[in-house]
Amino acid sequence: MPTSTRSAVIGTRSSSDTKARFAALAARRGLTESALLALLIDEVLGSNSDDALPTSGRSTEAGCTTERVTLRLRPGDRALVDLRAAARRMKTASYLSMLVRSHVRAAPVMPPSELEALRCAAGLLAALLRQVRVTETSGQPGRTQVDSELLIDVGRAVESVRDAVAAVVRTNLRSWETGHA
Repeated sequence: MPTSTRSAVIGTRSSSDTKARFAALAARRGLTESALLALLIDEVLGSNSDDALPTSGRSTEAGCTTERVTLRLRPGDRALVDLRAAARRMKTASYLSMLVRSHVRAAPVMPPSELEALRCAAGLLAALLRQVRVTETSGQPGRTQVDSELLIDVGRAVESVRDAVAAVVRTNLRSWETGHA
């Protein structure tokens, strides 16, 4: 019989048929599914030398960690999390990962799509600045009408970018402040 002081969890996915057959086998032996699985694991480990088993630990491949966490949500929370993630144009798992990282590090971060929106806005402002500098250095007489129109266009573009950046920041701050991050 397995020891009663187990604390680590090993999980696996199988077909419904395999699970049903495994549950029936456990029941025939008077065990729970967990107890039968623990017996099987102990048997396999006992019959194999430590040298034959692969080493485990944190492995990274292409910068991705292989560590996983299973999270159980209260009834109804999954739908709310899905909505929050969709509102930020993120996958639910990425959204939850961002939330945990932000909480653990006590520093709210912006999702990649919102950061990209700010990068695009900064790029547009840089392009507008280059246009204004070209206009300023031209110094040609008779260009006052063109310069005035360009400055009006630049003003409208800057206002548009400012509104877009303000909306992203406002959404982000409101999301964190109201608990709907």
